Amino acid sequence: MNSTAHPKDAGKETVDMPKWGDFLSLLSKYRPALWIIIITILLGLGETILNLLIPLFTMDMVNQLSAGNLQGMTIALLVGVFIAQAALSGFSIFSMSYIGQYVIAKLRDDLWQRVLGLPVPFFDRNTSGETMSRMTNDTNVIKDFITAHVISFLSGLVSIIGAVILLLTIDWKVTVLMLLAVPAALLILWPIGAKMFGVSQGMQNETALFQGDLGRVLSEIRLVKSSLAEPLELERGQKRIGHLFRYGLKEARIMALVSPLMMSIMMLLLVLLIGYGGVRVAAGTLNGGQLVAIILYMFQIVIPFTQMASFFTQFQKAMGASERILAIMREEPEESNQVEEHDPPATHAAPLQVSDRSKPVWFDSVSFGYSPDRLILRNVSITVEAGQTTAFVGPSGTGKTTLFSLLERFYEPSGGTIYYGTRPLSSYTLKDWRNRLAYVSQESPMMGGTIRDNLTYGLEEVDEGKMNEAIEQANLKEFIHSLEKGLDTEVGERGVKLSGGQRQRLAIARAILRDPEILLLDEATAHLDSASERLVQDGLQILMKGRTTLVIAHRLSTVYNADKIVVLEQGEVTGQGTHEELLATHPFYRKLVHQQWEQTG
Repeated sequence: MNSTAHPKDAGKETVDMPKWGDFLSLLSKYRPALWIIIITILLGLGETILNLLIPLFTMDMVNQLSAGNLQGMTIALLVGVFIAQAALSGFSIFSMSYIGQYVIAKLRDDLWQRVLGLPVPFFDRNTSGETMSRMTNDTNVIKDFITAHVISFLSGLVSIIGAVILLLTIDWKVTVLMLLAVPAALLILWPIGAKMFGVSQGMQNETALFQGDLGRVLSEIRLVKSSLAEPLELERGQKRIGHLFRYGLKEARIMALVSPLMMSIMMLLLVLLIGYGGVRVAAGTLNGGQLVAIILYMFQIVIPFTQMASFFTQFQKAMGASERILAIMREEPEESNQVEEHDPPATHAAPLQVSDRSKPVWFDSVSFGYSPDRLILRNVSITVEAGQTTAFVGPSGTGKTTLFSLLERFYEPSGGTIYYGTRPLSSYTLKDWRNRLAYVSQESPMMGGTIRDNLTYGLEEVDEGKMNEAIEQANLKEFIHSLEKGLDTEVGERGVKLSGGQRQRLAIARAILRDPEILLLDEATAHLDSASERLVQDGLQILMKGRTTLVIAHRLSTVYNADKIVVLEQGEVTGQGTHEELLATHPFYRKLVHQQWEQTG
């Protein structure tokens, strides 16, 4: 997958400038009710207004102390404002956190639904770890931006505007001196924005790649250990960690430049104001209370300005995260391609009739390649008769598994059409079509959970009697009765607590419960011992009875009795017929049979 094979070199990232409209529309799409946002804004404004009143009351208190007539009402008002401000601040923080959590919950819900609806080629191009990173890390960046920075930015903006207005009423000369810092701050922040965006996006990409490696290694940890590949994976992981470290240092260098410069500008301005104000007090044109109020208002301007630097960098991070999320959102879901334009609208989602079970599967000149310049299948034409068993034999890499993938509609043919009876597969919805199939593979994949969970996986309701019947037909009854928790026994991650034969029989029981019209078997007994093979084979015979069955044969001894055997060589059909017919007329098939006879002695 090129996403992992060619990671971006640290320090050489090339990114597009962020699109504010896309980011804001993303937030708008998942926002909570408007009244919640309005209340949150009002709480923030109320807190800020109370903060702006504190210097005024302090000014009165200082002037009253200087005159020796301090009034109790002034102290009471000051204490009341402090308490009210703290209360509003608490409510404001909670409501803003609620908005952030709500937006991210809705976004993750939509994103999860979109990921589950994406076609298999998307997962071929992107590792599971990278996709997980978009679901978790990138959404967390947006959540942190909303909860920790939006409210402080809005309240800071109001604080600056309010403080400037009040300073103008106290002394306009001081206000003009203070406003000189604004152009200087903008000159610092503006050119750094694009750089921070690039660094942030690079950091998120490397985080996704690192998480992808983690998922790959941890899911195959037994292979890693049995292959003594720990040093190899340690080296790969250390490279990823090194990349993350370098991006972290880039981010730290930007912050180390922005924050001190902003603070230095503001502190220099504060020193000038205190000096200038002291001269004015000495000259009698400014009283002590006014100077104290000016200093307090200066802090109410300095702090928001420094917070705005943090807001700006976090905003760039959130924009970068949203770009990656929107990239997934823009991916075409597989269901959108389910209908071919030439099909009559009335047949697109027509319910299947019972008579459809007697219809053949027909591959009509089907070609397919995972890349346009390399075809795996070339003009394959096969008829799989209803209720019969059709086996596919041939060397590895000749397209047998690809045929199954096309039949399951994980991919669409590059050329030709697959029909079920007279209707192309594309005329059925994916849910309708895949509900007709059951696939039993060599690996028999299991999901973490209990035996019951795996038996009923993907099925809405399963009658207990039918489940017991499927267990008995799959030769699982004795095994399950031997377990202390029976069907509620945990199978472990990917079924590691079960033997290969037990997993295969569970897969057969699951297929029996699905009652499929078309059965796909990828040599389900290829790697089993003789005892397990006998039990699995018995279950398969029950499952195959009366069903249209396609079998990928690795051992020819298992398909001698197939109704039809199809020989594939280099993606092309070179022979079709029964075992006896092919043995007599097809040199390559005859060679395969003789080779396996020699191997088995």
